Amino acid sequence: MLEALLAWDELTFRVLNEDWVNPTLDRLMPIVTNGSNYNIPLLLAAIILILVGRLRGLRFVVLAVISVVIADAIGTYVLKYTLLRPRPCIALEGVRLLVGCTNLPSFPSNHAVNSSVLATLAIIHMPRLWLPAAAVVLLIGFSRVYVGVHYPLDILGGSVLGIIVALVLSAIMTHIWPESLGPDRGRRIFSISLGDHSKVR
Repeated sequence: MLEALLAWDELTFRVLNEDWVNPTLDRLMPIVTNGSNYNIPLLLAAIILILVGRLRGLRFVVLAVISVVIADAIGTYVLKYTLLRPRPCIALEGVRLLVGCTNLPSFPSNHAVNSSVLATLAIIHMPRLWLPAAAVVLLIGFSRVYVGVHYPLDILGGSVLGIIVALVLSAIMTHIWPESLGPDRGRRIFSISLGDHSKVR
């Protein structure tokens, strides 16, 4: 079973990295996959959320930062250094490598972990953003395979980890820091009704 799964993983990697290619993607995917390109947009988004949403915006930003830090740490220090899976750009011959190849273990993709955390939180708290949030995750995940530094299973595993961490920490945050403190909500912080449990925040 494991051998079949790994064989599928390598075959799919070859298709995405070697067969489904064109010059436009060759120029675009290294930009998409560069995590530093997201620093300024994310910082601006955090500032806007806090200015517009005030307490709710601050709550979301704090939740997002904590979730990314925890998920990234689990992905790196628990999974990567336990499984020690070599990256395809190291383990395989003939890889189309469009960015630098690092010796850091391959599974899971922390790009997938972190983008899935943020996308899941955005979908939970701002459901109308589900389509662009999902599209960004898919694009980043695809880029990691396309440029030759991750297998598809690295992306899938990272996405699952990110979703789980986001769901768990969002549920915890909902109880310890309610989203809004209106006149009624403020009096019911410590006596949340059954109806409140059914709401998706």
